[in-house]
Amino acid sequence: MRIALWPDCSGDRDDLEMEEFFTHPERYAVFVCDRPNGLLGGFAEFSIRDYVDGAQTKPVGYLEGWYVDPDLQGLGIGKSLVCAGETWMRSLGLKEIGSDSELWNESAILAHRAIGFQETFRVVQFIKKL
Repeated sequence: MRIALWPDCSGDRDDLEMEEFFTHPERYAVFVCDRPNGLLGGFAEFSIRDYVDGAQTKPVGYLEGWYVDPDLQGLGIGKSLVCAGETWMRSLGLKEIGSDSELWNESAILAHRAIGFQETFRVVQFIKKL
């Protein structure tokens, strides 16, 4: 499902992210949707970040990734996954949750808005190798 959500994420990048998850498990949580046949139908990954643009507090919860299989979309599963993450973050005393989407991904932007996220910025980020 991570590949379905992030098809351009290389194996090395995915390995690096998973290593971070397992190195600092207290800063990460993953919630999944189980299907009756034992397979998964969706997931939401959360982290605790030291800083998030637009946030008023520190640290800040962050919705890192959010995916529901196409045949299950529109049933409230995505919202339930995010609610589970919000409950986890509240239990840690966090007051805000951030997230992001690519500028072109209108369905993701609408999904965020539908569950109460408010847009703070539109940005194109850059990186340059030194």
